[in-house]
Amino acid sequence: MKKYILQFQELIPERLLLLKEALQTKNRVQIRQITHKMIPQLQFFGVREISVPISRLEYEYMSMSMEELEGIVSHIISTLERALDEVSKILKERFD
Repeated sequence: MKKYILQFQELIPERLLLLKEALQTKNRVQIRQITHKMIPQLQFFGVREISVPISRLEYEYMSMSMEELEGIVSHIISTLERALDEVSKILKERFD
């Protein structure tokens, strides 16, 4: 379990940084690619709160307004930042 938690803690911040950069440049294709790459980790850890928004991005990233896309991506980013905080707490509580 520790291995997977560490993997989450390693991969997600990097992808969040890329996602923030893609959001800043309004690069729809890159946003979709980055969120798509995160799906396996998110499913494994059960971050269900953002599964629907990510699914929407998968299929509607070109057709939704930029305002809506930015709102969805901002929600994903804040949710994952909270998840990273929780992962850090778990690592300290169980593995220190």
